[in-house]
Amino acid sequence: MGMKKINRWFKSLIHGYDLPQLKKSKPWSIMPSDKICILAPHADDESIGCGGLLAKYGSQCDVILLTDGRLNGNGNTPEETVKIREAEFAAVMKFFNVRHYEFMRAQDGMLIDAYKSFEKIDFSDYDYVVMPHGHDAHKDHVVPQAFFRRLRKEKKNIRAKAVYYEVWAPLPEPTHYLDISEAVEVKRQAINMYVSQLEKIDYTSRIMGLNHYRGIRHFVEYEEDFVIE
Repeated sequence: MGMKKINRWFKSLIHGYDLPQLKKSKPWSIMPSDKICILAPHADDESIGCGGLLAKYGSQCDVILLTDGRLNGNGNTPEETVKIREAEFAAVMKFFNVRHYEFMRAQDGMLIDAYKSFEKIDFSDYDYVVMPHGHDAHKDHVVPQAFFRRLRKEKKNIRAKAVYYEVWAPLPEPTHYLDISEAVEVKRQAINMYVSQLEKIDYTSRIMGLNHYRGIRHFVEYEEDFVIE
Protein backbone atom coordinates (compact mmCIF):
# COMPACT_ATOMS: atom_id res chain seq x y z
CA MET A 1 0.00 0.00 0.00
CA GLY A 2 1.44 3.40 -1.02
CA MET A 3 2.11 6.18 1.51
CA LYS A 4 -0.81 8.31 0.26
CA LYS A 5 -3.22 5.40 0.77
CA ILE A 6 -1.76 4.64 4.20
CA ASN A 7 -2.05 8.30 5.21
CA ARG A 8 -5.67 8.46 4.03
CA TRP A 9 -6.56 5.20 5.78
CA PHE A 10 -4.87 6.34 9.02
CA LYS A 11 -6.67 9.68 8.99
CA SER A 12 -10.02 7.98 8.41
CA LEU A 13 -9.41 5.85 11.52
CA ILE A 14 -8.45 8.87 13.62
CA HIS A 15 -11.60 10.75 12.62
CA GLY A 16 -13.82 7.71 13.03
CA TYR A 17 -14.83 7.36 9.36
CA ASP A 18 -15.05 4.20 7.32
CA LEU A 19 -14.15 5.71 3.95
CA PRO A 20 -14.40 3.54 0.82
CA GLN A 21 -11.24 2.66 -1.07
CA LEU A 22 -11.14 4.68 -4.29
CA LYS A 23 -10.65 2.55 -7.39
CA LYS A 24 -9.54 3.79 -10.80
CA SER A 25 -9.89 1.71 -13.93
CA LYS A 26 -6.90 0.85 -16.12
CA PRO A 27 -6.41 1.23 -19.87
CA TRP A 28 -7.38 -1.91 -21.76
CA SER A 29 -4.25 -2.78 -23.74
CA ILE A 30 -5.18 -4.85 -26.79
CA MET A 31 -2.30 -6.54 -28.61
CA PRO A 32 -2.24 -6.98 -32.42
CA SER A 33 -2.34 -10.75 -31.91
CA ASP A 34 -5.40 -10.71 -29.63
CA LYS A 35 -8.55 -12.37 -30.92
CA ILE A 36 -11.83 -10.96 -29.66
CA CYS A 37 -15.34 -12.42 -29.72
CA ILE A 38 -18.20 -9.97 -29.12
CA LEU A 39 -21.62 -11.29 -28.10
CA ALA A 40 -24.60 -9.11 -28.98
CA PRO A 41 -27.96 -10.15 -27.51
CA HIS A 42 -29.66 -7.90 -30.09
CA ALA A 43 -28.59 -6.17 -33.27
CA ASP A 44 -27.18 -2.78 -32.13
CA ASP A 45 -26.05 -3.84 -28.63
CA GLU A 46 -22.51 -4.37 -29.89
CA SER A 47 -22.37 -0.86 -31.39
CA ILE A 48 -23.93 0.82 -28.36
CA GLY A 49 -21.79 -1.01 -25.80
CA CYS A 50 -18.49 -1.35 -27.64
CA GLY A 51 -18.72 0.42 -30.99
CA GLY A 52 -15.48 2.21 -30.19
CA LEU A 53 -13.75 -1.12 -29.65
CA LEU A 54 -15.09 -2.31 -33.01
CA ALA A 55 -14.06 0.92 -34.72
CA LYS A 56 -10.48 0.55 -33.48
CA TYR A 57 -10.03 -3.23 -33.59
CA GLY A 58 -12.74 -4.53 -35.93
CA SER A 59 -10.36 -6.69 -37.95
CA GLN A 60 -9.51 -8.62 -34.77
CA CYS A 61 -13.16 -9.16 -33.82
CA ASP A 62 -15.74 -11.86 -34.46
CA VAL A 63 -19.30 -10.85 -33.58
CA ILE A 64 -22.16 -13.23 -32.78
CA LEU A 65 -25.75 -11.97 -32.80
CA LEU A 66 -27.54 -14.13 -30.24
CA THR A 67 -31.27 -13.43 -30.81
CA ASP A 68 -33.45 -12.84 -33.85
CA GLY A 69 -34.75 -9.44 -32.65
CA ARG A 70 -38.34 -10.19 -33.63
CA LEU A 71 -39.95 -8.28 -30.74
CA ASN A 72 -39.01 -4.73 -31.69
CA GLY A 73 -40.63 -4.34 -35.07
CA ASN A 74 -42.37 -0.95 -34.94
CA GLY A 75 -45.46 -2.27 -36.71
CA ASN A 76 -43.77 -4.88 -38.91
CA THR A 77 -44.49 -8.59 -38.59
CA PRO A 78 -41.98 -10.65 -36.57
CA GLU A 79 -40.69 -12.22 -39.79
CA GLU A 80 -40.21 -8.82 -41.44
CA THR A 81 -38.52 -7.51 -38.31
CA VAL A 82 -36.00 -10.36 -38.29
CA LYS A 83 -35.06 -9.65 -41.91
CA ILE A 84 -34.73 -5.89 -41.29
CA ARG A 85 -32.62 -6.25 -38.16
CA GLU A 86 -30.34 -8.92 -39.60
CA ALA A 87 -29.78 -6.79 -42.71
CA GLU A 88 -28.90 -3.78 -40.55
CA PHE A 89 -26.54 -5.91 -38.46
CA ALA A 90 -24.78 -7.31 -41.54
CA ALA A 91 -24.31 -3.80 -42.94
CA VAL A 92 -22.82 -2.58 -39.66
CA MET A 93 -20.45 -5.56 -39.48
CA LYS A 94 -19.16 -4.73 -42.95
CA PHE A 95 -18.85 -1.09 -41.93
CA PHE A 96 -16.65 -2.11 -38.99
CA ASN A 97 -14.69 -4.53 -41.21
CA VAL A 98 -14.98 -7.31 -38.63
CA ARG A 99 -13.15 -10.57 -39.15
CA HIS A 100 -16.32 -12.69 -39.02
CA TYR A 101 -19.94 -12.44 -37.92
CA GLU A 102 -22.75 -14.94 -37.49
CA PHE A 103 -26.32 -15.39 -36.26
CA MET A 104 -27.33 -17.74 -33.42
CA ARG A 105 -31.04 -16.85 -33.85
CA ALA A 106 -32.40 -17.58 -30.38
CA GLN A 107 -35.92 -16.25 -29.94
CA ASP A 108 -35.91 -12.61 -28.88
CA GLY A 109 -36.85 -12.32 -25.21
CA MET A 110 -36.17 -16.02 -24.59
CA LEU A 111 -32.37 -16.18 -24.69
CA ILE A 112 -32.39 -17.93 -21.31
CA ASP A 113 -33.75 -21.04 -23.09
CA ALA A 114 -30.95 -21.17 -25.67
CA TYR A 115 -28.01 -22.68 -23.76
CA LYS A 116 -27.87 -25.73 -26.05
CA SER A 117 -27.21 -23.39 -28.99
CA PHE A 118 -24.75 -21.28 -26.98
CA GLU A 119 -22.64 -24.23 -25.86
CA LYS A 120 -21.94 -25.10 -29.50
CA ILE A 121 -19.95 -21.87 -29.96
CA ASP A 122 -16.22 -22.56 -30.05
CA PHE A 123 -14.52 -20.00 -27.80
CA SER A 124 -11.21 -21.89 -27.55
CA ASP A 125 -9.26 -19.60 -29.88
CA TYR A 126 -10.15 -16.25 -28.29
CA ASP A 127 -8.27 -14.03 -25.87
CA TYR A 128 -11.37 -12.04 -24.89
CA VAL A 129 -15.11 -12.71 -25.01
CA VAL A 130 -17.07 -9.47 -24.72
CA MET A 131 -20.72 -9.28 -23.60
CA PRO A 132 -23.17 -7.12 -21.60
CA HIS A 133 -22.63 -7.15 -17.83
CA GLY A 134 -24.79 -9.28 -15.57
CA HIS A 135 -26.80 -6.37 -14.15
CA ASP A 136 -27.67 -4.71 -17.45
CA ALA A 137 -31.36 -3.81 -17.35
CA HIS A 138 -32.72 -6.24 -19.95
CA LYS A 139 -33.64 -9.90 -19.45
CA ASP A 140 -31.70 -11.04 -22.53
CA HIS A 141 -28.65 -8.92 -21.69
CA VAL A 142 -27.95 -10.64 -18.36
CA VAL A 143 -27.94 -14.13 -19.90
CA PRO A 144 -24.59 -14.23 -21.80
CA GLN A 145 -22.58 -13.69 -18.60
CA ALA A 146 -24.34 -16.62 -16.90
CA PHE A 147 -24.00 -18.83 -19.98
CA PHE A 148 -20.31 -18.04 -20.45
CA ARG A 149 -19.44 -18.64 -16.79
CA ARG A 150 -21.18 -22.01 -16.94
CA LEU A 151 -19.45 -22.91 -20.20
CA ARG A 152 -16.00 -22.05 -18.81
CA LYS A 153 -16.61 -24.53 -15.99
CA GLU A 154 -17.76 -27.24 -18.36
CA LYS A 155 -15.10 -26.78 -21.05
CA LYS A 156 -11.49 -26.54 -19.92
CA ASN A 157 -10.18 -25.36 -23.30
CA ILE A 158 -11.56 -21.81 -22.91
CA ARG A 159 -8.69 -19.47 -21.99
CA ALA A 160 -10.44 -16.21 -22.88
CA LYS A 161 -11.03 -13.50 -20.32
CA ALA A 162 -14.63 -12.33 -19.96
CA VAL A 163 -15.17 -8.65 -20.73
CA TYR A 164 -18.42 -6.89 -19.81
CA TYR A 165 -19.84 -3.78 -21.48
CA GLU A 166 -22.75 -1.46 -20.64
CA VAL A 167 -25.92 -0.87 -22.67
CA TRP A 168 -29.05 -0.34 -20.55
CA ALA A 169 -27.31 0.17 -17.19
CA PRO A 170 -23.88 1.63 -16.32
CA LEU A 171 -21.22 -0.57 -14.81
CA PRO A 172 -20.92 0.30 -11.09
CA GLU A 173 -17.14 -0.29 -10.88
CA PRO A 174 -15.36 -0.58 -14.26
CA THR A 175 -11.93 -2.19 -14.12
CA HIS A 176 -10.74 -1.07 -17.58
CA TYR A 177 -11.43 1.62 -20.13
CA LEU A 178 -10.76 2.25 -23.81
CA ASP A 179 -10.10 5.76 -25.10
CA ILE A 180 -12.39 6.06 -28.13
CA SER A 181 -11.98 9.80 -28.71
CA GLU A 182 -10.60 9.32 -32.22
CA ALA A 183 -13.14 6.59 -33.07
CA VAL A 184 -16.30 8.13 -31.64
CA GLU A 185 -17.63 9.41 -34.97
CA VAL A 186 -17.32 5.92 -36.45
CA LYS A 187 -19.26 4.57 -33.49
CA ARG A 188 -21.90 7.26 -33.95
CA GLN A 189 -22.32 6.37 -37.63
CA ALA A 190 -22.65 2.67 -36.81
CA ILE A 191 -25.44 3.21 -34.27
CA ASN A 192 -27.24 5.48 -36.73
CA MET A 193 -27.23 2.65 -39.28
CA TYR A 194 -29.77 0.84 -37.08
CA VAL A 195 -32.58 2.98 -38.44
CA SER A 196 -35.32 0.61 -37.30
CA GLN A 197 -34.25 0.96 -33.68
CA LEU A 198 -33.98 4.75 -33.58
CA GLU A 199 -37.63 5.49 -34.32
CA LYS A 200 -38.65 5.44 -30.65
CA ILE A 201 -35.40 5.93 -28.71
CA ASP A 202 -32.42 8.12 -29.59
CA TYR A 203 -29.76 5.65 -28.53
CA THR A 204 -27.03 7.60 -30.29
CA SER A 205 -27.07 10.80 -28.26
CA ARG A 206 -27.61 8.94 -25.00
CA ILE A 207 -24.68 6.57 -25.35
CA MET A 208 -22.49 9.40 -26.66
CA GLY A 209 -23.37 11.29 -23.49
CA LEU A 210 -22.37 8.32 -21.34
CA ASN A 211 -19.08 7.84 -23.20
CA HIS A 212 -18.34 11.57 -22.91
CA TYR A 213 -19.12 11.57 -19.19
CA ARG A 214 -17.01 8.47 -18.61
CA GLY A 215 -14.00 10.33 -20.01
CA ILE A 216 -13.90 12.62 -16.96
CA ARG A 217 -11.99 10.11 -14.85
CA HIS A 218 -9.12 9.78 -17.32
CA PHE A 219 -9.10 13.23 -18.95
CA VAL A 220 -10.12 11.97 -22.38
CA GLU A 221 -13.00 13.16 -24.56
CA TYR A 222 -14.75 9.80 -24.90
CA GLU A 223 -14.19 6.37 -23.42
CA GLU A 224 -15.91 3.01 -23.20
CA ASP A 225 -15.80 1.27 -19.84
CA PHE A 226 -15.54 -2.45 -19.13
CA VAL A 227 -15.07 -5.05 -16.44
CA ILE A 228 -12.50 -7.71 -17.30
CA GLU A 229 -12.34 -10.93 -15.31
